[in-house]
Amino acid sequence: MAGTPNWKKQLPMIPTDALPAAAFLIRHLYRPFDMTEGERFFAIAENEDPRGDNWYWNDDNAKSLEFLSRPEVWRRFSGETAEILRFVRSMCRGPYIFRRVSDLRLEPSGKEGTVSKYVHSLMQLKYDLSRGAIAAGVRFHDERTHDNLWLTGNRVDFRYHSRRFSVGAECAIANTDAVQDGHSLRLKHVSDLYFTPRWRPLHLGQLTYTYTFDARSMLIEVEVALDLNPGLEVADITLTIGHDALDYPFFTGIGADTEPTGGLLFSAGDPGSFSIDMAGASYYSIRQGFISGDALAIHTVPRGPGRLAAIEAEVRPAGKLCRAIATYVFPGPRRGGRLVAAEWKLITAGGFYNRVSDYAGFVRDAVKMQSTQCATNDYSISYDYGVTINAFAKCFAVCASGAVMFETTTLQDELRSLFDLYLQYYADLYVDPHVRQPNAIFSRELAFVILGVVTMYRATGADEYRRRLAQLCEVLLDFEVRFEDVSGSPASGFLMRLDSPRAAYVDCHSAALLALTQASRYISDPRFAAAIDRGLAGYFLETCAVDVGGPRRIDTVSTLMIDEHGSRRSENPFWNFKVGMTLRFFNALRSATDPALQAVAARHRDRVELFEIILRRQLERSISERDNGIEIRIAETASETNSETQPWVMMGLLGHPHD
Repeated sequence: MAGTPNWKKQLPMIPTDALPAAAFLIRHLYRPFDMTEGERFFAIAENEDPRGDNWYWNDDNAKSLEFLSRPEVWRRFSGETAEILRFVRSMCRGPYIFRRVSDLRLEPSGKEGTVSKYVHSLMQLKYDLSRGAIAAGVRFHDERTHDNLWLTGNRVDFRYHSRRFSVGAECAIANTDAVQDGHSLRLKHVSDLYFTPRWRPLHLGQLTYTYTFDARSMLIEVEVALDLNPGLEVADITLTIGHDALDYPFFTGIGADTEPTGGLLFSAGDPGSFSIDMAGASYYSIRQGFISGDALAIHTVPRGPGRLAAIEAEVRPAGKLCRAIATYVFPGPRRGGRLVAAEWKLITAGGFYNRVSDYAGFVRDAVKMQSTQCATNDYSISYDYGVTINAFAKCFAVCASGAVMFETTTLQDELRSLFDLYLQYYADLYVDPHVRQPNAIFSRELAFVILGVVTMYRATGADEYRRRLAQLCEVLLDFEVRFEDVSGSPASGFLMRLDSPRAAYVDCHSAALLALTQASRYISDPRFAAAIDRGLAGYFLETCAVDVGGPRRIDTVSTLMIDEHGSRRSENPFWNFKVGMTLRFFNALRSATDPALQAVAARHRDRVELFEIILRRQLERSISERDNGIEIRIAETASETNSETQPWVMMGLLGHPHD
């Protein structure tokens, strides 16, 4: 009889116990950080080896919290679980579940030609001061990092002897300066401005643009100062702060607090140049017109709002802002002296942008707190809003079950209040706008809201949760796209967003099917079993290529989407968090008690068992044993796990007793 192959002997076993994986998470990713002096938190960092960045994602901590709230894990790591819960709660303010916090970082990262680059705690910075161009963008560890904002394209307008003149700022730069002082980076370019009224050039003055960045904040401070020639009288001067290259990030709208309900003052349409009145505005935003969860916005609070007159917008091509120039006016005659216009700016990559007074407050709060901060806040909302809601539900259910003893007797009531509050926010800000704004909802986050509501209904029996569950599942079904598989049988895939590319991303598709499976225990609706049946037909075996530092062939279980034009698109689960989500769905379906779902599971049993062998094999090749703990790396070829992969794979393998 042949022995066990060597490759099989060398692979660690798939974990059946939560504690070793939880121990690795706590030993290697759980760490302290100071938000301000005297305010310390403990949370799960994104990576064990930060490579310069210590990022604490709120949604990933909520994912870890769900895993750590398993009773046997919570009892073993009670202090650490309580601290992570405290961190997650601290990131919730009003309807906002803020995205992440970073340790401080500000350092040069190289040069390309005349462009210098800096790494900021949560941004990438670039500048070419000789051209008067400064760029900033929200920074990630993947392809989402871009130059979201270019500050350039400025001029000075004025009147001289009844004639109107305009002088460009960047074409007359005489000297530049870039100085880092501790946490602060100050960039400056100075222009000597001349104009020619009658064949002889006259010196208007010296124009200085200063841009200040600080590692302790995502604030960008912009100041323009004009020192006028005392020997020359001019009048009605306009200074500008320009925003250029807005078409690449696809900015489309401009709003201000003069429209307090959040309606846009300007929406890009036909190409052309436009002027938007800003009289009386103390805040304005340049923003994208779609996806609330990851839409970009540039928020601005003028340091002296009374001078802000207008924003000159240029649309090119149709539907896209190309340029937006804020104009600050200084009426009347001037001879010598200094004129100053200044702004504080903040970039976010996801938010509720109609709440203009909130964002004006965030900018002002950031200005006040910057000098006392020991960590940097990202004011973007959580990409996975639903996982925080679900984490509150799981923690509540464990408290209510009595499986864990707690020092405080109020925690159970506090958790239910938090769940109810953020469930209502989700209804108001995501579900209610869904019909008129079909890109507001991210299907994966909706699936986790549903999982949280299932947990709360199971724990309390309150009819309100069951009513809410039916409403949320109705919305989730909108994301299903039906097609015929290779045999001509019904199949389907669930979209990430209703207006996203016609693809069934494995994590979104599996999360949607998981949510419908769990909801079927309490909602009798034949559409759920039918959708799950079609969704299972959307999984298939595929040999495909992934690009991870070069092309790599993998044999895996992918999801399929065929649109109305017959175009075929597949998505693979190379990243292990997607494997975890898929296994969690398969396990939930296998445990279903609904007869219709049991029939679905029976029809697909052989295929699902084959899929599980392949997916579990992928996990086996991604497991490392270290320090009596288990690490599940983000992919077979990766060197480490992260704050999303470890908990989601374990939840895929073991689930939660209060699902």
